[in-house]
Amino acid sequence: MQLAWVTTDVHRAVKVFQEEQGVASIEVFEGFTLSTVGGGEVVIDVALAYVGDMQFEIIQPVSGEVDLYRRHLPVDRSEFALRFHHMCSSFDTLDEYERALADYRARGVTVEVDGGFGEGGRFFYADTRNQVDHYQEYVYLDEATKQFLNTLPRN
Repeated sequence: MQLAWVTTDVHRAVKVFQEEQGVASIEVFEGFTLSTVGGGEVVIDVALAYVGDMQFEIIQPVSGEVDLYRRHLPVDRSEFALRFHHMCSSFDTLDEYERALADYRARGVTVEVDGGFGEGGRFFYADTRNQVDHYQEYVYLDEATKQFLNTLPRN
């Protein structure tokens, strides 16, 4: 499970989490690039860490198809903001992931972004804001991504 926030300044947001939330060790990855099914690109600066079994993610949109994140932030990017954005759950198999994606679409739920990462990982964001006031992200993790996540700081 993951909790995720969006921000206008990932480094300042990391300091907030360290000083106010006691998350001592957080790793920042600048220029992290994801691909969308439509051939687009999502470029973000992202901070990641675990607190117990919960993964925390802080996203600063940089370029490409980042409206999903940017629309929750002030128009004036010089104004610091840190806002809750989504919860993320993962599936053990690609079939489970694809069934969930098809189910959301069949129910008429807007799928904001459908994309991939790594060596076969997939992700999508369902717009569940009317029900729970945030997006729901689902992922299928390839083996390389699982290994990468195991290297993240543990608090």
